[in-house]
Amino acid sequence: MAEHYVAMKRYLTFLDTKVKDGILNEGPLGDWLSPEGNKNDNTLFWMAYQSADLAIVSKVARVLGFTAEADAYLAQSEAKKVDFNAIYVDKATHKTIKSGVKTGFMGPPNANAAPEVSDKGQLMDTQASYAIPLALNVINATNAPHALAHLVETITRSNKDDQGEARPPYSLMTGFIGTASISEALSANGKHDIAYGLLTTKTYPSWLYSVANGATSIWERLNSYTIENGFGGNNSMNSFNHYSFGAVAAWMYTHSLGIQRDETSPGYKHFILQPTPDPTGKITYAKGNVETMYGNIKSEWSRQGNKTTYRFTIPANTSAQVKLPKGKIVNVAVKTNTNADRMSFELGAGVYEFVVE
Repeated sequence: MAEHYVAMKRYLTFLDTKVKDGILNEGPLGDWLSPEGNKNDNTLFWMAYQSADLAIVSKVARVLGFTAEADAYLAQSEAKKVDFNAIYVDKATHKTIKSGVKTGFMGPPNANAAPEVSDKGQLMDTQASYAIPLALNVINATNAPHALAHLVETITRSNKDDQGEARPPYSLMTGFIGTASISEALSANGKHDIAYGLLTTKTYPSWLYSVANGATSIWERLNSYTIENGFGGNNSMNSFNHYSFGAVAAWMYTHSLGIQRDETSPGYKHFILQPTPDPTGKITYAKGNVETMYGNIKSEWSRQGNKTTYRFTIPANTSAQVKLPKGKIVNVAVKTNTNADRMSFELGAGVYEFVVE
C-alpha cells in the first residue's frame, strides 16, 4: 500500500478533472455488453465507483498513518454519496433516473447526427443501476430498502433487452461490472433465494445458458452464441475464454461456501465461515477451498431431508468465526451465540463436521 499510495492519490486527482457540474464523465464504457445497456446512464456507475475509490483510499491512508488525508478522503466519499442519491434516485418512486449528461463513446463523432434531447430525469430502473451502488455502499439509508426492492423486482419480472425482445424472469441483464455486483448486492442484503435463482437459471441470458450449450470456458458475451441467433454477427469481438460473466464464482466462495476475509486480520490468520445453503432447494451440495499462506481453508455443505451437514477445515495456526444458519446442532455440543438468523462460535485449527436440523 505504501508503494502505490501516491499513484492512488494521483488517480483520484485525475478523476476530479473529469467532473463537471458535480458529475463524473470519464469512460467511455459503462456496464459493457449488458443486454439492456441502452437503458443505463453510465455516469451513475462512474459516480458510484468514484465514491467507493475515495473510501478505499481513505482506509489505505489511515493504515499508513496519514490521518488527516484519511479524514479528507472519507469526507469526499460521503459527499459523493450525497450527490449520487440526489442525482440518480427519484424522490417519489426511489427508482433510478438519468442525469442528463451526454457521455462519449469509442470512435469518431458523427458530424451528421441529429441534436440529442436531454434525458435528465428519465427512468433507468435496470438491474445494474441498483446492484452496483448497493454493492459499493453508495445508496443512503433512506433509499437502500427501496433500491433492494427494485433490484429484486428487476430480476423477478420479464425485461425487454436492447433489441426489444422480452427476456424471462431471473434473466441476467447485467454487463461487465453489474455482473460482478448483482449477487453480492442480493446476499449482502439477505436475498439469498434471489441470488440462487439467478445462478440456477438456464435460459438466455444467464450464466448457465452457455453451459447448457456446451461451453467449457467463460464467454465474453452472454450472447456469444444463442440458439435463436447463432453467433449474431459478433465475430468481430467475441472471445470464448473471458472472465467477466464468470464473476458469480466469487459469490460462490464468499456466500454459498461462506469463506470470507476478516478485514482486521490480514492473510486469513483469522477468517469467517458463513455458508448459505440454497434456500430454494435447487442446489443440495457445495464444496470448495481457498488456498492461503497458512494452508487450505475448506468449506462444504450438503442437505438431506431436514438436515444440513457442514464440514470445515481450518488450517494450522489460524482460527475462524463460524456463522451457521439458525437451527439445532445435533451431532456435537457447541456453545453458540445467536442473532436473528445465524448462530456463531469460534473454532481453532482442525477438521470439523456439524449436523444441523
